[in-house]
Amino acid sequence: MAYQPKLPENIGLVELAAVGSTNDHAKQLARNGYPAGTVVWAHEQTAGRGRQGNSWTSYPGNLYMSMIFRPDVNASQAGQLSFMASLALAEVLQKWLPDSADVRLKWPNDLLLNGKKAAGILLETEAKGVQPVPWIVVGIGVNVQGAPEGAVSLLDFGVDEVEAGQVLEKLAQKLFTLQGIWKGKGFAPIRDEWLKYAHNIGGKINVRLPKEELQGRFLGIDPGGALELELEDGTRRSISSGEVYAG
Repeated sequence: MAYQPKLPENIGLVELAAVGSTNDHAKQLARNGYPAGTVVWAHEQTAGRGRQGNSWTSYPGNLYMSMIFRPDVNASQAGQLSFMASLALAEVLQKWLPDSADVRLKWPNDLLLNGKKAAGILLETEAKGVQPVPWIVVGIGVNVQGAPEGAVSLLDFGVDEVEAGQVLEKLAQKLFTLQGIWKGKGFAPIRDEWLKYAHNIGGKINVRLPKEELQGRFLGIDPGGALELELEDGTRRSISSGEVYAG
């Protein structure tokens, strides 16, 4: 029998055997008034996806979850939840992983182990710009027991006694804790901790934007979460949305 997560009363669990997308299911629940802290957990996704419409391969035994948040922020601030979620992932998974696993966070939404993707995050809401968001769904996929070619799982690092339900239990609790810090102290402490795990900081990267590609040195993230890029001519660009790959 699969491990059943033990969650505090302020986190409600909706467990499903299979679903097209946990994010889609959570968005519908959010529209129907389900409270903040509701977690949708599926043992299988048949139409999982990542950012930019990329598909997310659903291997048996991996974690597929989405959590509803209702923060008092506008859409432009909502992206900070991605850093909060990736930091929660890093802090939770590192406790199970051996020292040989280098845990890094790739802007804006991936967790890497020794340079290969092990987890990803997808934020979705229905507000834009300065509009207040009625809700935000944070989708998280973690390769616990299997991974597609080019990616890695916890099992690849010898973590063979941890199940998806255990990762969900620790992750949901950590998300709730970090949300309290974000609400009470703002983004700064989340940003500071995220930067400690930042992948390739100071290194050369390429950033693919809708109408151009840029190459430069990754300086970090600004106080709002935008990527700070130093171009080859020394000028700096702040980038709020894009795809990053090695330079």
